[in-house]
Amino acid sequence: MIGKADDKKFNLSLLENIISNEIKHIRKNWFLFLVCFFAARQNIIDEIFPFSVVALSVYSYLKGSSIVMLGTTIAAILSVRFDYTYIIMLTAIYAYFYGFRNEDKKSIVLAASYSASVLFVSKTTILAAEGFNWNGLMLNAFETLFVFSAIILTNEFIRVAVKIKTGSFNTDFHRKRTKKADTAIADSEKKDTANIVYLHRAREEAASALEAQDKSSANLYSARKHIDIFSEKAKTKIKEQLLWQSISVKYFEVISSNKNTIALSITVKTEKSSDEAEAAVELIVRNVCGVKLKCTERVLASPNYYVLKFKNIKRIKIRTYSASATKEGSSVSGDSFAYAGRLDKYYTVLCDGIGSGHEAFMESTGAVDLLSKFLYTDFSEEQILRTLNSILMLKLTDERFVTFDLNIIDYGTKEIRLYKAGAAPTYIISKNSVDKISGKSLPMGILDNFEYSSFKREVRAGDIIVMVTDGITDSIGMDEKKNLDKYLELIAGKDPQTIANSILSYALRGQDSVFDDMTVLVTKIG
Repeated sequence: MIGKADDKKFNLSLLENIISNEIKHIRKNWFLFLVCFFAARQNIIDEIFPFSVVALSVYSYLKGSSIVMLGTTIAAILSVRFDYTYIIMLTAIYAYFYGFRNEDKKSIVLAASYSASVLFVSKTTILAAEGFNWNGLMLNAFETLFVFSAIILTNEFIRVAVKIKTGSFNTDFHRKRTKKADTAIADSEKKDTANIVYLHRAREEAASALEAQDKSSANLYSARKHIDIFSEKAKTKIKEQLLWQSISVKYFEVISSNKNTIALSITVKTEKSSDEAEAAVELIVRNVCGVKLKCTERVLASPNYYVLKFKNIKRIKIRTYSASATKEGSSVSGDSFAYAGRLDKYYTVLCDGIGSGHEAFMESTGAVDLLSKFLYTDFSEEQILRTLNSILMLKLTDERFVTFDLNIIDYGTKEIRLYKAGAAPTYIISKNSVDKISGKSLPMGILDNFEYSSFKREVRAGDIIVMVTDGITDSIGMDEKKNLDKYLELIAGKDPQTIANSILSYALRGQDSVFDDMTVLVTKIG
């Protein structure tokens, strides 16, 4: 009885050690497990999962046999489909590495050969049982060759990458070269004292040479640094390099309207096309000054003369988040929205088709798609809105219309321009204040003589713009105790996605069902 109790205690202690070691292993290599999991799921063609074999083999060879890695690769296979063959193969490969865990590491070629042979034997055995054919055999052979090569190449790549990262690659490279030199130095020191003096002098001369080389490299690095685009040196350098491209500069001016914007106006004479001249200027300015420019205006002054205007605008980090709910009983929402950044602007648009359902969805989606295309043209914002209204007048029937809400944030001027046509109010949250902006114009697609409401506001980093559809405002307006303006003041300090979700939840609170499509867009500046 005593012996049995001791054995049980020993076994439990051993199990606890194994579990503890595996937990430490997971904490240390969790990211590697995650990478191997997604790699093991990949297949080259149908019925082939060679990456699971490669992932387990390479990991076990480098890190040692790990039951967690076996579980990771098997889980990757099962996440795609149940494949009994590969589960058995992976277990056999794990058993191979586990069997040699206490011995010296085998050759990678031997380990790769074993994994490849397990795959080939297993797949060929199944092929023979299901009905032998030469195409299947060749496929198994190619898969085996791929796995064998992939294991060796992956292991070699990881080995070299680790050496480069730790700096031991250069150490190993020089170690062989200096070993003989050190031996020769030791022998010469033993033979003659005069040689010692000579060696010391040689070392001093070598150190001086290395120091001079370092200074030369530093000077070369300094020469490669970018030149200030506003300096005369930069202008001269750009003109010289453009002349090498057969582009003669007749006029060159760089101005800066604010610290975020650089504008370049250049007049050139060349036999090249305007596109080629534009590309050459952009490339040379970027190489010389490190400034990325984009052509904003191109004028053909006379044959072979071009006036090109470029602008560089430091973009502000802007992100838009959304939350929405579809009317109960409808399969799609009648609300549509889009947001994107252009060269110098960032826009968000929110449209609401009349009513709900598929027809409202098609109307609002069509309006958003048209606007998105117009914003990449040279039309002014007013031309875009009036053209869009004219198109909707042709597409929509007399009883159909679309509410329209457009915000354009200008990176250069740091202002937001708002255009509203029958849309719900927009809110700008700046620090602890909330600015409500409401329009009074009719929706789009009703009148030929289209009038819209427009506003301008200055925006700063940290400001939040909230756009909603009438489903939100109507739902909140049904309850006298609710007030969106005050609610926004309460949640102004939260992150943008939380604000969007909170507004939607606030609108739905106390409602038995979603009586209209609801959409919230929250845009954070900076």
